[in-house]
Amino acid sequence: MQHRSEDRYIELTTRLRSVEAFCQFLSEGGTVRIAENDGAAFEDVTRVILSRQKREAEGLRKMRRNLFPESPDDDFPPSH
Repeated sequence: MQHRSEDRYIELTTRLRSVEAFCQFLSEGGTVRIAENDGAAFEDVTRVILSRQKREAEGLRKMRRNLFPESPDDDFPPSH
């Protein structure tokens, strides 16, 4: 069971780091543009996506804290 728990912690931490890296990319000037359908003009949705990603990151942090209260926020647990 310990191995499964450790895997879940690593999965959550990896996902959180990925979301945080994307947020940083957008905060530093990255953009996201979408077209509603083929041939339509692209619309900048960066602010919407950044806001959504920040909420996702906070949700992942809360989930990780709730599931692993004994683990530090930024470190992986020791491997066995």
